[in-house]
Amino acid sequence: MSVSAVGLTPRRRPWVAYAAASWALIFCAFHIVWAAGWYVGLDSVQARVAFAKPWFMAYDLVVVGMCAVAVPLALALGMQWGRRVPRRVLGSLAGIGTGLLVLRAVASLIQTAYLLVTGQFVLRQMGIWEPWFYMGAILFGSNLWSYWRRPRSA
Repeated sequence: MSVSAVGLTPRRRPWVAYAAASWALIFCAFHIVWAAGWYVGLDSVQARVAFAKPWFMAYDLVVVGMCAVAVPLALALGMQWGRRVPRRVLGSLAGIGTGLLVLRAVASLIQTAYLLVTGQFVLRQMGIWEPWFYMGAILFGSNLWSYWRRPRSA
């Protein structure tokens, strides 16, 4: 009988790992669709101009790769099989990804504050992508925080 079966330790709930992995999977799918030329959720005229530039297409494909790595990484933080990866390696990779998301979200919040102060803010221009980054930063941050708080033997 395991320790958690007798109620001595709280049972882990890996929902945040599933949520973070789902966030990365959805974002990966959007970037693949955009790279293929279907600009769902974007202004099609601006997107067509942006994706015509080789460096922007390369950036988009790098994001696809990052998201493809983020899915199993997010799951590894909350799943039993993730313990096979050295704790510092897994935590460091997750920290880098989380840091990038937090940096992107903070930059967006600073820009939004600036636009509000100067009277140039238009909610319609914000779209769904800014809150999407906020959600990703929160999910990956929560997942990483939960991972580091968990005892090594858990």
